[in-house]
Amino acid sequence: MSSTEFKKRVYGCVVVKAVNANYNADFNGLPRRLKSDGSFYATDKSFKWLVRNYIKKNYENEKVLFRKIYDDKFVDTVDLKKAFELITETTELKDLKKKDILPKLIDCIDVRLFGAVFSPENAKKTKSDENKSISVHGVVQVNHAIDLFGKGKVYTDEILAPFTSIGSMSKATEAHYIHNFSINPKNLSSWKNVIKKEEDEKEKSLLDDGKENSLKVLSQSDINILKNSFNNAATFYDSHSKSGVENELSIYVTLNENSILTLPNFAQFITFKKGENGEKNSFDISGLIKYLTKHDEEIASIDIYYIEELTTLVFDNQNSKIKIFDLTKTI
Repeated sequence: MSSTEFKKRVYGCVVVKAVNANYNADFNGLPRRLKSDGSFYATDKSFKWLVRNYIKKNYENEKVLFRKIYDDKFVDTVDLKKAFELITETTELKDLKKKDILPKLIDCIDVRLFGAVFSPENAKKTKSDENKSISVHGVVQVNHAIDLFGKGKVYTDEILAPFTSIGSMSKATEAHYIHNFSINPKNLSSWKNVIKKEEDEKEKSLLDDGKENSLKVLSQSDINILKNSFNNAATFYDSHSKSGVENELSIYVTLNENSILTLPNFAQFITFKKGENGEKNSFDISGLIKYLTKHDEEIASIDIYYIEELTTLVFDNQNSKIKIFDLTKTI
């Protein structure tokens, strides 16, 4: 994959369907619902967890920091400090300064994409050591998802297990969750100036020219991995509770490099209609395409991913910048 730096901003959305499934459970094991009106929703954390899992399982050369890592005895999970040392092949975190920690953090693709708050408890400032806490603003921001369908119900099944008493599992009959997201590569530039040198070098960045070149930036390869993950991560993770959770639609609107255009939430432009009598489910994205066409001079491309055999898209395909792709085809 290409290591060319990716500099353009992107706005988009990902739709995840859940049929007789529990995409994002609350602490009671029920599909999450808004207290205001009872509609289904899902957190950004649930989707990003699936993305991290997809990257970890399909891109062995990429480092993923925020994931479960068990200790040598497979009894318990390790803390953030230990995970950092294992993933980045660092002998002792306490021996590193911030200027050494930052490049190692950014070397992890999930930190490059989603950012991180790195503040291991046993690495905090002491009289003889600097504070090693770092907050990294990720280039990819994912919003909580709302349900476009709005007619699903929750039901609970009693289940038997070989070594326990009767349990239960709750699922939603049907929901179509839409996560909006944005990608801003410029967030990376602020990382280089997060940390400052000692008192005698206050005016300089901690990272000199040699160190600055060692910091990874968002690449075309990262974007390709992100797209493959966004398009397939939900379908790929096929656990018992998430059987029936699948990717359904992805839209990526890439702006011209020098554009300062900001785009609103795509969910308010898209409507979902459930197929009846053997018809396919459909998404009407006419309003979105019409709005984007108003800003045509600011937009480099509009990429739409879905499975034609399962889903119908309704829109006026007169915009030459629109390209249609099969959702399951990786880049």
